[in-house]
Amino acid sequence: MYVSRLLFHTVPGKTREVEQELKKLRDMVSAAGAAPARILHTHFASLGAADASFEQEASDLATLEEQIQKLTGSAEFQTWSRRMSALLTQSPKREIYIVAA
Repeated sequence: MYVSRLLFHTVPGKTREVEQELKKLRDMVSAAGAAPARILHTHFASLGAADASFEQEASDLATLEEQIQKLTGSAEFQTWSRRMSALLTQSPKREIYIVAA
């Protein structure tokens, strides 16, 4: 099992708006066949930490990659991505974790 996290550093005052956009991403990810995703909002964190993260699970990396390609190739995602970029101070970073049994 793998956990994929996308980390978002938001423009000050835009975190709630980013959360709303991430809910739209969650719907698109579900439509691409992925397991339900979680949206995490940082409340207390170290300086420089992401303000929000988007977390999803996948049984294997090939499945995750297939879902990502299906999603990012869609016109809906491209439009969403352009809108989201204006709310961020830097490009999102992806982290992949192996879930220990």
